[in-house]
Amino acid sequence: MPLEEPRVKPTSRVSRLCEVMDLMLDSVGDPLALESLAASASYSSFHFDRIFRELTGFSAVEYQRKRRLRRAAHLLRHEPDVAVVRIAQDCGFPSNAAFAKAFKQQFAMSAKAWRDGGWRTYMDQQVGRESDVSFFVAEPSNLDVILAPYIAPPQGSIAARIRVQALAAVSLRYQRFFGQSGAALSIACNGFIGDREHIDGVAADTPFYGVFDEDPGFTGEREYCYDFGVAGLEVADPNLGLRVLPAGDYAILEFHGEWPRFRSMYEDWLEHQAVWRLDSTRPHIQKVERDGAGQWQGWLALPVKKR
Repeated sequence: MPLEEPRVKPTSRVSRLCEVMDLMLDSVGDPLALESLAASASYSSFHFDRIFRELTGFSAVEYQRKRRLRRAAHLLRHEPDVAVVRIAQDCGFPSNAAFAKAFKQQFAMSAKAWRDGGWRTYMDQQVGRESDVSFFVAEPSNLDVILAPYIAPPQGSIAARIRVQALAAVSLRYQRFFGQSGAALSIACNGFIGDREHIDGVAADTPFYGVFDEDPGFTGEREYCYDFGVAGLEVADPNLGLRVLPAGDYAILEFHGEWPRFRSMYEDWLEHQAVWRLDSTRPHIQKVERDGAGQWQGWLALPVKKR
């Protein structure tokens, strides 16, 4: 029987580039040395940039610039007491003028206008439905819930269900998806679960985790970088990466037989908080698993820190 074609590129390429991308995210405020990044992935600068563009759709320089700007947009929204010039420095811009120019080119408004509420207009008009996606694991028969427009829940109804708790670190074997969101991403994650069940023999009630390192409201479909995986298992697919989900305080919203959205957690709980604010150094996490009747349940976890 002929071997099946691999679903992703060879292990050496994917794993090395994912490690470099994680390094870029962790050091978003540091100068970008393309030669050093290429060397860490065991490529020449030319081949590294070509392969990076093939995998992500962007050059390494462009990818890091966009991530820096999204991190700045994230901080402007969630850290209102931090000066714009400090955010520009922390996100790797050599001067406030360079940051102001790059930010306006990316978001069509100044950093001040963004902080004063312009982010909401951008999220609704430029990103649209993609900003509402909360990493659903879709069965082909229930795509309607994902494609439906966002409807805000009754005021206070989500906030009443949220609890803040400390989560332990989790080691995850994952697949990274680029340029997919909404229904396409949901179906891909469902396919990943099916592979783990049929190839690796994982139980039907095994928990899976979705991970997003940025603010989903400011990231369009083409720029989505999303990890989906399973914890604590040896898997047959050598193409899967390994990452550790960080421990810390998270705002937890449990669900069962429904698909709540991170947006409702932001708007019904986080924006009214006097104690907690978003911690941009840790990712958004979703846990999903099937109950005894085969229905999806789990939680959304928003990383938070005390004000």
